[in-house]
Amino acid sequence: MDQKTTQKNAPKKTVEKPWYGSYLKGVPHSIAYKKITLPEAFHATVKEFPNHHALTYMGKVITFKELGNLVDRFAAALAAMGVKKGSRVATLLPNVPQMVIAYYGAMTAGAALVLNNPLYTDRELEHQLNDSESEYLVTLDLLAPG
Repeated sequence: MDQKTTQKNAPKKTVEKPWYGSYLKGVPHSIAYKKITLPEAFHATVKEFPNHHALTYMGKVITFKELGNLVDRFAAALAAMGVKKGSRVATLLPNVPQMVIAYYGAMTAGAALVLNNPLYTDRELEHQLNDSESEYLVTLDLLAPG
Protein backbone atom coordinates (compact mmCIF):
# COMPACT_ATOMS: atom_id res chain seq x y z
CA MET A 1 0.00 0.00 0.00
CA ASP A 2 1.27 3.41 -0.82
CA GLN A 3 1.22 6.35 1.61
CA LYS A 4 -1.82 8.02 -0.03
CA THR A 5 -3.96 4.90 0.39
CA THR A 6 -2.87 4.52 4.02
CA GLN A 7 -3.76 8.16 4.80
CA LYS A 8 -7.09 7.83 3.01
CA ASN A 9 -8.12 4.78 5.03
CA ALA A 10 -6.80 6.04 8.36
CA PRO A 11 -9.50 6.70 10.98
CA LYS A 12 -10.40 10.36 11.33
CA LYS A 13 -9.17 12.01 14.49
CA THR A 14 -11.74 13.81 16.59
CA VAL A 15 -10.57 17.14 17.85
CA GLU A 16 -11.33 17.48 21.54
CA LYS A 17 -12.55 20.95 22.43
CA PRO A 18 -11.22 22.23 25.77
CA TRP A 19 -14.68 23.41 26.87
CA TYR A 20 -16.02 19.86 26.74
CA GLY A 21 -14.33 19.34 30.10
CA SER A 22 -16.78 21.85 31.63
CA TYR A 23 -19.87 20.00 30.38
CA LEU A 24 -21.90 18.16 33.00
CA LYS A 25 -21.91 14.40 32.71
CA GLY A 26 -24.41 13.28 30.12
CA VAL A 27 -24.43 16.55 28.14
CA PRO A 28 -23.74 15.64 24.50
CA HIS A 29 -20.95 17.35 22.60
CA SER A 30 -23.26 17.88 19.65
CA ILE A 31 -26.92 17.52 18.83
CA ALA A 32 -28.79 16.56 15.70
CA TYR A 33 -31.15 19.26 14.51
CA LYS A 34 -33.33 19.88 11.49
CA LYS A 35 -31.79 22.10 8.84
CA ILE A 36 -34.64 24.56 8.51
CA THR A 37 -34.87 28.32 8.33
CA LEU A 38 -35.69 30.49 11.32
CA PRO A 39 -39.19 31.30 9.99
CA GLU A 40 -39.81 27.56 9.49
CA ALA A 41 -38.71 26.90 13.08
CA PHE A 42 -40.97 29.73 14.32
CA HIS A 43 -44.01 28.42 12.43
CA ALA A 44 -43.33 24.85 13.64
CA THR A 45 -43.35 26.20 17.20
CA VAL A 46 -46.63 28.02 16.53
CA LYS A 47 -48.13 24.78 15.25
CA GLU A 48 -46.80 22.65 18.12
CA PHE A 49 -47.55 25.08 20.99
CA PRO A 50 -50.42 27.34 19.82
CA ASN A 51 -51.77 28.04 23.30
CA HIS A 52 -48.45 28.51 25.07
CA HIS A 53 -47.33 32.00 26.02
CA ALA A 54 -45.00 33.45 23.41
CA LEU A 55 -44.71 37.00 24.77
CA THR A 56 -45.74 38.87 27.87
CA TYR A 57 -45.58 42.62 27.61
CA MET A 58 -46.87 45.06 30.20
CA GLY A 59 -49.24 42.43 31.58
CA LYS A 60 -50.57 41.38 28.15
CA VAL A 61 -49.97 37.76 27.14
CA ILE A 62 -49.66 36.85 23.47
CA THR A 63 -49.89 33.15 22.63
CA PHE A 64 -47.89 31.54 19.86
CA LYS A 65 -51.11 31.23 17.81
CA GLU A 66 -51.78 34.96 18.17
CA LEU A 67 -48.16 35.81 17.43
CA GLY A 68 -48.15 33.53 14.39
CA ASN A 69 -51.24 35.28 13.03
CA LEU A 70 -49.68 38.72 13.59
CA VAL A 71 -46.43 37.62 11.92
CA ASP A 72 -48.28 36.21 8.90
CA ARG A 73 -50.40 39.37 8.57
CA PHE A 74 -47.28 41.53 8.73
CA ALA A 75 -45.48 39.36 6.17
CA ALA A 76 -48.48 39.69 3.84
CA ALA A 77 -48.48 43.48 4.33
CA LEU A 78 -44.78 43.64 3.51
CA ALA A 79 -45.33 41.53 0.39
CA ALA A 80 -48.17 43.85 -0.65
CA MET A 81 -45.72 46.77 -0.37
CA GLY A 82 -43.28 44.99 -2.69
CA VAL A 83 -41.01 43.16 -0.25
CA LYS A 84 -39.73 39.98 -1.85
CA LYS A 85 -36.95 37.46 -1.35
CA GLY A 86 -33.72 39.37 -0.78
CA SER A 87 -35.32 42.75 -0.07
CA ARG A 88 -33.62 44.51 2.83
CA VAL A 89 -35.99 45.46 5.61
CA ALA A 90 -34.50 47.56 8.39
CA THR A 91 -36.00 47.78 11.86
CA LEU A 92 -35.61 50.62 14.31
CA LEU A 93 -37.63 49.41 17.27
CA PRO A 94 -37.15 49.03 21.02
CA ASN A 95 -37.92 45.78 22.85
CA VAL A 96 -41.67 45.69 22.14
CA PRO A 97 -43.89 42.98 20.63
CA GLN A 98 -43.86 44.83 17.32
CA MET A 99 -40.12 44.09 17.08
CA VAL A 100 -40.77 40.35 17.32
CA ILE A 101 -43.58 40.62 14.76
CA ALA A 102 -41.39 42.65 12.38
CA TYR A 103 -38.45 40.26 12.88
CA TYR A 104 -40.31 37.09 11.98
CA GLY A 105 -42.64 38.83 9.51
CA ALA A 106 -39.79 40.20 7.42
CA MET A 107 -38.06 36.83 7.32
CA THR A 108 -41.34 35.08 6.52
CA ALA A 109 -41.70 37.45 3.58
CA GLY A 110 -38.21 36.39 2.44
CA ALA A 111 -36.47 39.63 3.34
CA ALA A 112 -33.01 40.10 4.75
CA LEU A 113 -33.42 41.77 8.11
CA VAL A 114 -31.29 44.77 9.11
CA LEU A 115 -31.50 45.37 12.86
CA ASN A 116 -30.79 48.84 14.18
CA ASN A 117 -30.65 50.26 17.67
CA PRO A 118 -33.12 53.06 18.46
CA LEU A 119 -30.31 54.75 20.40
CA TYR A 120 -28.21 55.24 17.26
CA THR A 121 -27.47 58.85 16.40
CA ASP A 122 -28.82 60.17 13.11
CA ARG A 123 -25.34 59.85 11.60
CA GLU A 124 -24.97 56.23 12.75
CA LEU A 125 -28.42 55.30 11.51
CA GLU A 126 -27.85 56.97 8.14
CA HIS A 127 -24.63 54.98 7.73
CA GLN A 128 -26.33 51.70 8.70
CA LEU A 129 -29.25 52.21 6.33
CA ASN A 130 -27.03 53.27 3.41
CA ASP A 131 -24.39 50.61 4.01
CA SER A 132 -27.01 47.84 4.19
CA GLU A 133 -28.87 49.24 1.18
CA SER A 134 -32.09 48.95 3.16
CA GLU A 135 -35.20 49.46 1.08
CA TYR A 136 -37.78 49.52 3.87
CA LEU A 137 -37.77 50.73 7.47
CA VAL A 138 -40.06 49.55 10.25
CA THR A 139 -40.11 51.98 13.16
CA LEU A 140 -42.32 53.82 15.62
CA ASP A 141 -43.70 57.20 14.61
CA LEU A 142 -42.02 58.79 17.62
CA LEU A 143 -38.63 57.69 16.22
CA ALA A 144 -39.30 58.99 12.70
CA PRO A 145 -38.43 62.54 11.70
CA GLY A 146 -41.35 64.96 12.10
